Amino acid sequence: MKKQLLSFLIVFTIINQIPAQNSSSSQLVRSTTGVSGSSSTISINNKNYIIEQSIGQSSAIGTFKANGYTFRQGFIQPNILSKIIDKDIPMNLDVVVFPNPFSENISISFKEEIEGEVKVYLFDMLGRQIYTNKYESRKKINIDLHDFAVAHYILKVRFNNRQFIKKIIKK
Repeated sequence: MKKQLLSFLIVFTIINQIPAQNSSSSQLVRSTTGVSGSSSTISINNKNYIIEQSIGQSSAIGTFKANGYTFRQGFIQPNILSKIIDKDIPMNLDVVVFPNPFSENISISFKEEIEGEVKVYLFDMLGRQIYTNKYESRKKINIDLHDFAVAHYILKVRFNNRQFIKKIIKK
């Protein structure tokens, strides 16, 4: 235990000596430390460093924002949206989703006239696609989700090379 505590203190001291970086930095340092697990360092062109170690917490236990920097304490949080967002398709589909939170059904209402096929996807919070369906264009689409567990989900709607993404909650 003393060895692990000493390792933690050394890593903590080294990390505090590194200048802070914001999320747009080309030298982003993402660091997570804990009393168990392993850590690795990856260097690409001597600019990017990733140090991760299992911390054994089920979620972030604290977030602090100041001067354009975000610091999270606890849990390594995956970038789920990178799996869901199509980077080549604009996020300018004008949609309203209601109710949110919902219990059995959600409605997707378009603020513009649409013609053609609408694709609806539902992802769990790990970024896994758990539902997909195609709908003929209409002003409002009702989707029955009563079989899904009470949880948080990410809804994605695609139409005419445009997309809309929103977190929805089943209660």
